[in-house]
Amino acid sequence: MRKEKSLKHTFISTMLIAVAVIASLSVVTIWGCGRLQKAILPDANAAYLHILTVDESGNQKEQKLRLEFGEKVKAPTLEEQLDAILVQIGREVTTYSIEKIERSYDSLSPKRKVAYSGLSTCKVLLPALYSIAGTLISALWFYRKKLDPPIKILTEATENIAEENLDFEVYYESRDEMGRLCDSFEAMRKAMYENNRVLWHMLEERRVLQASLAHDLRNPIAIIEGYTEYLQEKAQTGSLSSEKLGHTLANLSAAAKRLSRYTESICDIQRLEDLEIQKRPCRLPDLLSDMTEDFANMVEQKWLSVETEISIEPCSIMVDSQILYRILENIVTNALRFAKEKIWIHAAFYDEMLRISVSDDGPGFSPEVLKVKNRYNLAVNQEGAHMGMGLIICRILCEKHGGALKISNRPEGGGQVEITILAKKE
Repeated sequence: MRKEKSLKHTFISTMLIAVAVIASLSVVTIWGCGRLQKAILPDANAAYLHILTVDESGNQKEQKLRLEFGEKVKAPTLEEQLDAILVQIGREVTTYSIEKIERSYDSLSPKRKVAYSGLSTCKVLLPALYSIAGTLISALWFYRKKLDPPIKILTEATENIAEENLDFEVYYESRDEMGRLCDSFEAMRKAMYENNRVLWHMLEERRVLQASLAHDLRNPIAIIEGYTEYLQEKAQTGSLSSEKLGHTLANLSAAAKRLSRYTESICDIQRLEDLEIQKRPCRLPDLLSDMTEDFANMVEQKWLSVETEISIEPCSIMVDSQILYRILENIVTNALRFAKEKIWIHAAFYDEMLRISVSDDGPGFSPEVLKVKNRYNLAVNQEGAHMGMGLIICRILCEKHGGALKISNRPEGGGQVEITILAKKE
């Protein structure tokens, strides 16, 4: 692929061509005007030979010859070539005289003087006009060809950004400096578009999360309010037994603890959003082998079995190992709550993405949860269904690490949580 010329090279080439054209036109103009002036002005190297012959009857015969100095001419009646002499042959008298042609402006007629002066002016003025016109035409061509199109593109892009519209594309076909500038502008637009999309996604998820937590908080609050009204009513009548009082107080304590856990979860999520990812070089598959060994011990303590498959060639990646461990720990802990006999852990790495799935043979995710699987409101408490703030925390951590969390049910039954983590090779 031929490399395109830079703006500097194009500008210099344009000006050199313009200078060459201007010089050529100036030379032709000066040469042409000189030729015309020479034709108008008499030649200083020429002279007129006048031959006057008078016969014996007194009749005169005159001849006029234009000669160049040094030119030899034979005249019919000339026996000797002398200046201004009188020669008598027979009864005829012949007179010869030489008239030098004066090369003088003053000897010209008025019309020829005007033409001669005009040609002299053209020899000076036309090259100057060629220079001005050539410079202007070259500059105009360079601007319209190399500067005007990208300037219009960038101006339109700037107006779109000012109007908060990022749904457009900045493209300029040239690969010179202006083309690279447009490419940089397009990269900036894409970054702004992606940042806006992520920000909008985060705000939407935050709104959904707040709505979900508000819904979950209503249950313990309603329970506390109900039992409080019940105690107040029974206290007034004095009909509350000690056994019923103990049962009521136990339910109030459980509701208060649930309310406390929800409050702590909200604080945890806020801290997670302020958490910074610190990537460090880590070796695969050694890192995952050490983690899955810890998780296997956790599973065996619950009298369950675990099957691990790590399909990764040895390599070094950049990843926050503590964040990764926390994500997997939460997912495995969630799977332990619902697994009946076995848990599967599978890991793979390709396209600079670390992909890990954790599956179990439990009841799986409920249809209500799967409907909102890409949102944060997974904490809805349903009997026998996968739930918990742990998955919400995992999703936040995955997104902060440039990845995602997806939930689904296995065809054979049971739930499956798959995470992707951006992990570039070192």
